[in-house]
Amino acid sequence: MSVADPDLAARINAFDLAALVYEDGIAIDRLMVDFAHTLTQAGRRVGGIAQLPPGPATEPGQVDLIDLMSGEIRPLKQRLGPGAASCTLDGGALAAASTGIRRAVAARVDLVVISKFSKQEIAGGGFRAEFAAAVEAGLPVLTSVKRSQIGGWLAFTGGLGTLLDGRMDILADWWAETRRQRA
Repeated sequence: MSVADPDLAARINAFDLAALVYEDGIAIDRLMVDFAHTLTQAGRRVGGIAQLPPGPATEPGQVDLIDLMSGEIRPLKQRLGPGAASCTLDGGALAAASTGIRRAVAARVDLVVISKFSKQEIAGGGFRAEFAAAVEAGLPVLTSVKRSQIGGWLAFTGGLGTLLDGRMDILADWWAETRRQRA
């Protein structure tokens, strides 16, 4: 099922589905992790997955995801060694991450975070089903989308949702309005 399904679209509040728009070089991962942490510290239940920003010990090309409910960290890419030409995306890690999103939906958390809407989802894979499940459950969803892929996001959502500039104050305002509308 697509978020753009007319029956589902009639039940969606635009504030419940938000995507942070970013460009290369923008620390969107840090912003999403910090925002999730801020909400958790304020007593909100946040679930789903976020990509951890690279740290000083991060190897080149390494991508780690954190399950926001369990705190478990998983590498998303396989280490294939120097000169490898295969896709480095680890299908097992992707499946495990999707379980974290589905667990958050089942727990009816206050906010479901899904790190990115990207080429995988545009092509019909990735976390596409998890996005739809969270929206169908009527939960607020926060993700990020690269500016060059907004067209794919809008096609998936049927133009529903809110596009946000990647700033903490804008996120805080979005969250406040989302909570107000859900009250």
